[in-house]
Amino acid sequence: MKKRILAGVVGLAVVGTTISGANSLVWPMLIDGKIEDRVATVFTYQNQVSAALAQSIVEAEAADVSIVDALYVIEEQLNEACAPVQEAGRRHIDGEAITGLLQIAVFNTMEDCEAKTDEVAYYIRLARANSSETFGRIFDAALD
Repeated sequence: MKKRILAGVVGLAVVGTTISGANSLVWPMLIDGKIEDRVATVFTYQNQVSAALAQSIVEAEAADVSIVDALYVIEEQLNEACAPVQEAGRRHIDGEAITGLLQIAVFNTMEDCEAKTDEVAYYIRLARANSSETFGRIFDAALD
């Protein structure tokens, strides 16, 4: 019985050390002002592109063009890629605490969010500059 208790205590000590070691590697990165500024930039950029995408969807629906479904698909992809960044932004604006796990999620996804935002901005430019048929072919090829 004593061996099991001792093994449990040692196991907890190892897990605690591993977690605190990981935190000591991650936390300095998260409290770095440059990273915080970059996340704010990505958040702002993604919101601007989301607004342009929403406008493109409204325009496509009004013109009854065939790209509406494609625009909704890329909107969903953008929302998925940027969910942690958006959640942290919402919490910051609302004055709520941003948990350590959310900070880690933001740090891990900010590059993917920025890349998806760039991709969506490209699709918006295509949708506005080209006919719906051309955009549809390019978008379909990109999804394959």
